[in-house]
Amino acid sequence: MSSLSSSAPRGWDAAESPFHAAEIVAQRRAGVTEEAASNGRRGIRRHMPDQHRQFFSEQPFMVFGGLDANGQPWATLRAAEAGFVSSPDARTLRIDGGVLPGDPLAGRWQPGMMIGGLGLQAQTRRRNRVNGVVSSVEGDTVMLEVMQSFGNCAKYIQSRTPTFVARGETSTRTPVETATQLSDADRALLANADTFFIASANVGEEAGPARGADVSHRGGMPGFVRIDDATTLTTPDFSGNRFFNTLGNLLHNPRVGLLFVDFASGDLLYVAALAEIVWDGPELADFPLAERLVRFRITEVRRSRKALPFRWSEVAYAPQFVTAASVPASLSDSLPTPSLGSPWKKLRIAAVHDETPMIRSFYFESTDGAPLPAYEPGQYLPIRVPVDGLDKPLTRAYTLSDASNRQQYRITVKRDGVGSSWLHERFAAGMQVEAMAPRGAFTYDSASPRLAVFISAGIGITPMITMLHHAMAAYEPQTPPKPLYFFHGARSDGDRPFSAHLRELASHHPAVSIHLFDSAAAPATHAPSGTVPGRVSVAEIKRALPFDDYDFYLCGPESFMRELYEGLRALNVADSRIRFEAFGPATVKRTPAIPPAVQQDARGAQLANVPESAEGGIPVTFARSHRTVQWRPKDGTLLEFAEACGIAAQSSCRSGMCGTCSTRVLNGHVAYEEPTDAAIDAGHALICMGRPVAGDAVATDGLSLEL
Repeated sequence: MSSLSSSAPRGWDAAESPFHAAEIVAQRRAGVTEEAASNGRRGIRRHMPDQHRQFFSEQPFMVFGGLDANGQPWATLRAAEAGFVSSPDARTLRIDGGVLPGDPLAGRWQPGMMIGGLGLQAQTRRRNRVNGVVSSVEGDTVMLEVMQSFGNCAKYIQSRTPTFVARGETSTRTPVETATQLSDADRALLANADTFFIASANVGEEAGPARGADVSHRGGMPGFVRIDDATTLTTPDFSGNRFFNTLGNLLHNPRVGLLFVDFASGDLLYVAALAEIVWDGPELADFPLAERLVRFRITEVRRSRKALPFRWSEVAYAPQFVTAASVPASLSDSLPTPSLGSPWKKLRIAAVHDETPMIRSFYFESTDGAPLPAYEPGQYLPIRVPVDGLDKPLTRAYTLSDASNRQQYRITVKRDGVGSSWLHERFAAGMQVEAMAPRGAFTYDSASPRLAVFISAGIGITPMITMLHHAMAAYEPQTPPKPLYFFHGARSDGDRPFSAHLRELASHHPAVSIHLFDSAAAPATHAPSGTVPGRVSVAEIKRALPFDDYDFYLCGPESFMRELYEGLRALNVADSRIRFEAFGPATVKRTPAIPPAVQQDARGAQLANVPESAEGGIPVTFARSHRTVQWRPKDGTLLEFAEACGIAAQSSCRSGMCGTCSTRVLNGHVAYEEPTDAAIDAGHALICMGRPVAGDAVATDGLSLEL
């Protein structure tokens, strides 16, 4: 828990500015002095909010910036299983190991060293910053005293998901390669780069509380790093948070350290350079969206091969770049259709396949042959269908039931209700349907070191078989695969989709343990090979699982979900290791208590602390779509809840700093987990931080909620 009380100061609590003189010069040159001063004092803190502390602890890597013995800034990475970064209190960050081969700051992690830190979750495009000074070092454990902390917006972050791959101590690594200019391999990496990190610093005493090292993220389409020659690079500087931390540091000290990641090989390319800011001129026209340029004169290059222990999913480019104006001509044929205007895009039905008499799979492909957006195993596809007799199309969300291959989506739908009946009766190969990009928070944690157990019933099999396929695809060649456990219950084997496929997996993959149950079969009945009469239960799961540490994934109808969750908790399985999603009106209540929350009413007035929610769900009405859905604590913020319901909502920082998500409140109350930084207009709420309050009915006009 934080050592700060609920009365902790909001924003910057010092008399001096959070910016040093050179940062203010850069802000003045860009014409944002007043904006930066106001937002800086509101958004920069001398402690970490609890949300940021938790965020850092959930990441398997973190980017750092600091100075070597010669005063040269370097950007570097530390990586390990999530949890290697933690926060004992709101002013301390603890880093346990994660040192990678070739770290240019090796030997410099000592008390008094100034460090800039960047936590980045690429798959959700979230990032938070922390700058401070090393207070103590014991072995590979570093304690960092926080001097500045603030959130960043999601702009320009390319979405890709890392999977941590632990490497043994005997892993062979080549020595770090050093040079004074770029090699052909380096130039190839930079030419295709869509991301890099930049470290800079102002450690002069005159900088006051703004002194220190800093590390920032830069993103763009491949080609945004222009290679002028073997020792010169030019990159665009896009509109960001307008604090100008990096450019301000460069005005004070032009020495920088750049870090490029080869996401395919795991190589890390470190570049030391002298930076020059190009504030204006005709050259800016060569870089769409650029507000200015930065030119780098290279002084040293280091390559550490296969240093980063991750596999990465395919990239989904940031929406700011997926436009005709910003995509290089050489890449325009290989990128997804730009996500401009409406979030609904056309897909073509490629095939329809009957899985059981009541369950049918539908295969979709893009209408123009472009790769489809990637998705995480467990996510769903929102689609809308023009049902006869209705004024507006029905919106439905169906879980994607096979691993992502960018060429084809598959959903598997049980005929049960108006929307699914329409799909079964009308959908045929060659037809087109409108769909949004895949989404959803119920996903497989491929970075977890624990064994996975997938448990489902009925049509709840769809996310589970996707997760199973993903986990199997991650098996390392020449390495014994980790066991996977798959339980599924159906009335009979004829009602079970993918039954033959599951048996085939079990016969060819000894590490995959399949357990199928037929609830309609009497105990004395001879069941089909590989099935067990009866229902999936905690007792059956205990009987089948050897003693070990597991992550449990659950999906199915209400009674099934409640029984399994409560049964696992009764066995002392931690709540955090039970992940679930329900099909239908499930009422599973998680065991942990909900902490009090800071509240504001529809007029922005502060309210006394009260519990975040009632025992049951809180009805949330999305007025524009005329939908009422039960919100529960597990659904997170109103923004997360809206996205999970397939409702598009504007957002940016997700930390209550930027105000992009401000939504008009028609009635009722919204609670905040912590004080927000952005100004909240009367009658509005920030949905990226807000949760509904029990006993109220709230309606907003932006998303149109009625809580």
